[in-house]
Amino acid sequence: MKKYTSLNDVAEVIGNGGPFSPDTEYETVGEVVDALVDLGNTDKVFVRHDNHLGLKDELSSDFLNSSLDDSENENFESQLEEVLDQANIIIPLSERTLNEDNIEEIEEDKMYRGEDLD
Repeated sequence: MKKYTSLNDVAEVIGNGGPFSPDTEYETVGEVVDALVDLGNTDKVFVRHDNHLGLKDELSSDFLNSSLDDSENENFESQLEEVLDQANIIIPLSERTLNEDNIEEIEEDKMYRGEDLD
């Protein structure tokens, strides 16, 4: 499993739309964080991990508004580490292949949260 060590790496992976979606280029840290949280909110990830829900609230506006290249600034070190920690959990979960047990687990989680399965 690849460990992401920069926001540019994370942006490249989550911005790669694949064969059926357009590629997205991110300019700011906030754009990457939004996309990462959106990815974390997918059923495939959310059933196993929800610690990303308050991620953006924990980050300063200076960090969120900074460019990806400026995210390596030592003033943002702890915030960058938090985002990378979440990326290293969310991205592998989103890339996993689901089996019947995983699908059942997702359905049970959605029912537990009161979501309609239809």
